[in-house]
Amino acid sequence: MYQYSLSFFKKIYGRALSHGDHIEKSKRNDRKNFFIKEFTKLLYENICRSLFEKDKLLFSFLICLKIMEEVPGNLDPREVRFLMTGGTSVEMKRPNPAGADAWLTDKTWASVLQVAEEFEEFKGLDESFEKNGKEWERIYNLQKPQSKKANWPAPFNELTLLRQAMLLRILRTDKVIPVIQKMIKREKELGPAYILPPPFDMEKSFSDSSNKVPIIIVLSPGADPMAELLKLAATMK
Repeated sequence: MYQYSLSFFKKIYGRALSHGDHIEKSKRNDRKNFFIKEFTKLLYENICRSLFEKDKLLFSFLICLKIMEEVPGNLDPREVRFLMTGGTSVEMKRPNPAGADAWLTDKTWASVLQVAEEFEEFKGLDESFEKNGKEWERIYNLQKPQSKKANWPAPFNELTLLRQAMLLRILRTDKVIPVIQKMIKREKELGPAYILPPPFDMEKSFSDSSNKVPIIIVLSPGADPMAELLKLAATMK
């Protein structure tokens, strides 16, 4: 589990404020927008240093959700919970329209029934699977079912990216990540930089350290930071 102190966040906040001296104090909105973006960028860069690679996209997604949450009614916690956990229902109130041992498993069908019952935006999804089974099977078998060209049956071709991710969580879990990446890229306060973690920079890490804030390197098999350390030592002479 990752943990960060209040002093860590205060230090990043102070650095963000110090970077805004070039903006006139009279331009309050410009300064506010700059500080928000700068703090978010510095926070992302600093925390990414201490995250394992597998957790970096999740961190970007959490930032994205927090930004979306700021607009009232823009984010339904139940939808986020469903995206994280997937369908939990195992009961089929109606038989699987694809039949036994078909492309649509009973577990997937139970999740379709669950999401159609619990979320207004997915009302009729179960009926769509029953009426347009061949179309949904075609989408299921596509290499990129998340693409606009996949042409999902109406009205589910107009779902938000978060709801597309929910549906893919049911149908094709392997395609959820591309949709999450698209969400992060389209968020105006984030963008493509937040799905491409910055490479480790020993010199930058050293400049942020002090006699009370050491640099701790967690080694993984095959990793050897000695070359970077020697390079940094040579520049410090």
